[in-house]
Amino acid sequence: MGIVINKKKKKMFLLSTIISIVVSFAIGCSDESHSKEAVLKNDYGYSINKNWVKTEYSQNFDIEYFDNYKVINVFSADERHKLIFQYLLLPEEAAVPDGYTKAMIVRTPVKSVISLTSLYIGFLEKLGLLDKVIAVDKFQYVISSKMWNLINAGKVTEVGESYSPNIEKIFELKPGLILTYGNGNPYVDGNPKLIEFGIKVASTTIHLENSPLARAEWIKFIAAFFNMEKKANEIFNGIAERYNKLAQLTKNVKQKPTVFTEALFGGMWYEPGGKSYMAKLLNDAGADYLWKDDQSTGSLKLTYEQVYERARSADYWINVLFWNKISDALKNDPRNSKFKAFRTRNIFNNNVLVNKYGYYEYWENGVINCDLVLADLIKIFHPHLLPDYKMKYYKKLQDK
Repeated sequence: MGIVINKKKKKMFLLSTIISIVVSFAIGCSDESHSKEAVLKNDYGYSINKNWVKTEYSQNFDIEYFDNYKVINVFSADERHKLIFQYLLLPEEAAVPDGYTKAMIVRTPVKSVISLTSLYIGFLEKLGLLDKVIAVDKFQYVISSKMWNLINAGKVTEVGESYSPNIEKIFELKPGLILTYGNGNPYVDGNPKLIEFGIKVASTTIHLENSPLARAEWIKFIAAFFNMEKKANEIFNGIAERYNKLAQLTKNVKQKPTVFTEALFGGMWYEPGGKSYMAKLLNDAGADYLWKDDQSTGSLKLTYEQVYERARSADYWINVLFWNKISDALKNDPRNSKFKAFRTRNIFNNNVLVNKYGYYEYWENGVINCDLVLADLIKIFHPHLLPDYKMKYYKKLQDK
């Protein structure tokens, strides 16, 4: 992404850049480690050097850096790649620049946040920002022990589900930011009344990304509101490096076991599309996903008969609703006994750790820990490739 410089400050920027290069070179000659941490600051004291982030995997957002502010652009997840919304992030003392009449202005760094889904708890914990959380939607969705310590200490409260939050309580809390999700536009995904009275709402489309690393990269989006891009870069780079190394392990496997997912729910069976996030994970794990040739990124709405026709001889069956033991498959539908994966007891679910309300850790931090999710799946399909690895999220269902 190119750097955008205001014309009026172009000469100053060029001069500052030249000076910085000379100073960095001089410092580097005497202390190389210091040169790596050198920061160029403009008249406003805002870092325009080391804290930039650049999206590498996500197609649904990017961040532009200017002299003393930054702009987050959120795009539609379809082929049109249409700009859905803009956030103008400014230091407290900076004047609002021209040209952003439709952008939401957010003063940074944000000092407090409300999370309307536990998904963000995983991201915020990675960034070391749980102390900024003043409320969540419902306590029952929270898994993090650190978050529960804050809840038990009375430092975090509930404000209700994202689709019907307690408006009065939110006004009382006066959060610096509310994190929600949907189609990427806070006026649609958030409550218009909140925004009308100055509450800042940030909405993401994490769930619409079709690759694990694209979803995990939204940590950069969240970090930008707290001026923590440097840490977000370090965290994400480590995740991406580990994920890609794991994916390389399965590139040349000779046999890829067949796999299908989910189970009958509400009379239908929702299999991930062939271009979906889960299909990508399964492919990187060295599995032969039975709907890999499908071109959709969402879920396929199938009948039991359609799934059975294709998956009856599949080697593995994963992500099976709320099942904890093999007998749950029969409670779901007695016909499930006909699947080969049931007969061979090769059914795995992502519920190793569940809180007292029945919610999975996988849902809270599996997105940001996609490298560990991939390692789990490789352990399932090709255990010899990770002989000493212990699965974090997945377990094999037993008869008891």
